[in-house]
Amino acid sequence: MNRLYALLLLFFVMIFSNVSAINDADTTTVIIISVNDMHAKIDNFPKFKALVDDIRQQNDEVLVVSAGDMFTGNPVVDQYPDKGYPMIELMNTVGFSIGAIGNHEFDYGQETLKKRIDQAHFPLISANIKSNDPNGVNPAPYKIISLKNGLRIAFTGVIQLNESGMPDSHPSKLQGIVFSDGIRKITENLHLRDSCNIFVGLTHLGFETDVELAGKTGQFDVILGGHSHTIVTNPVEYNHVLVMQAGSGLKSAAKITLKLVDGKVVSKKAETLSVVNYPRADTAVLKMVDRFNDNKELNQVIGIALKDISEKDELGSFMTDGMNSLEAVEIAFQNNGGIRIDNLPQGNITIKDVYKLDPFGNEIVLLNMSVPEIKSLILTSFNREKLIDLQVSGLTYTVLTGKDGSGVDVKLHMPDGSKVDENRIFATGLSSYIVSSYDFKHSDAGKTLYTITAQALINYIREQKEFDYSGVKRTFTEPAPQ
Repeated sequence: MNRLYALLLLFFVMIFSNVSAINDADTTTVIIISVNDMHAKIDNFPKFKALVDDIRQQNDEVLVVSAGDMFTGNPVVDQYPDKGYPMIELMNTVGFSIGAIGNHEFDYGQETLKKRIDQAHFPLISANIKSNDPNGVNPAPYKIISLKNGLRIAFTGVIQLNESGMPDSHPSKLQGIVFSDGIRKITENLHLRDSCNIFVGLTHLGFETDVELAGKTGQFDVILGGHSHTIVTNPVEYNHVLVMQAGSGLKSAAKITLKLVDGKVVSKKAETLSVVNYPRADTAVLKMVDRFNDNKELNQVIGIALKDISEKDELGSFMTDGMNSLEAVEIAFQNNGGIRIDNLPQGNITIKDVYKLDPFGNEIVLLNMSVPEIKSLILTSFNREKLIDLQVSGLTYTVLTGKDGSGVDVKLHMPDGSKVDENRIFATGLSSYIVSSYDFKHSDAGKTLYTITAQALINYIREQKEFDYSGVKRTFTEPAPQ
């Protein structure tokens, strides 16, 4: 009896051991590390490379992806002789698997973007970009990546479009490209669900639009997005789709853990990892970053901020005063979206600081504008989001708002507080982006002054030397009289 019992016990142990082995063999873990809106912030790459390598050492299947906007935001990269190349070299070194094209990928122009795409060791995709030039920017709408174990991951990408039907980049950089509705185009690729184990939307639409996309489709396992710079701290599923985004500037990364049994996703987990606080840095990548940062021209000191220059009012006044320093210009406007830092700290101001503040290379365009035309410009900008959008030099203005918060009229004053002569014509300096992208009344088509806004500010700083913009505010709102 004891022998029979022992044999039965051995039999059951063998059966359960075999079942466990089969289950282990059929269960696969796939890790996706996603970043978005890096905006050329190369200083965080050494820690990011270390973080990725540590995760790869612990997991067999790890993919690294970008949800767009690799470029624009760091003069070391933006003013590099081969614009944008440092980002591609660093991303190749990390071992990115795939990326989506974001709106700021176009900031250097299409020819440069094509060069960067050709240099990348990973594909860049977008379903709603099609060039009229067969040799132009024509990214694939999707890409299927096969893992070593045979699993297939399908990625489909898409780029945001603004009210004008184009991505948020200078219109001159987008000529010859047809941009179609992103959600409609990406849903045309839902057939990929049937030919892959994992289906990923790699989007540059903004978090709220990603949630909308998840609600409309429900086909994706994960949507990894960008554009809105959202840090998702409490990841949840919308219509069974996990939606993630990891802030901006490579300060953090999203880690998505997918478990599959028999080739089907059975669990999803997402978390946000801090890159800036990671305890280790890759020494080889650190040397690469130091090499790129060693730019004596950009590190030139050209002036001094006596106090911090902070937020849109102070920084925008600073920038427009730079534009207004041109002899031909009487008043100048700068849109808030073109102000790319929140604070210029007290102390030395370098050329690099100016390009961080204003990286886009927009030319100053001079228009002779009447007072009604200036009011049209201000109201058009304000009513986009019912918020002040334009900073100004040479004037102050107050937007009068209706009951619904929209702007209905504008009061204009000279810097000394006197009212503006309603019959006056002003030589008005605007960035070429505003002239191309804003819908406002102006009979004068304008002429370029062949000076970019950043260079005007650099010249102004060199001339004036010291600056104190603390408390400067030139734009206001108040309810319209009833």
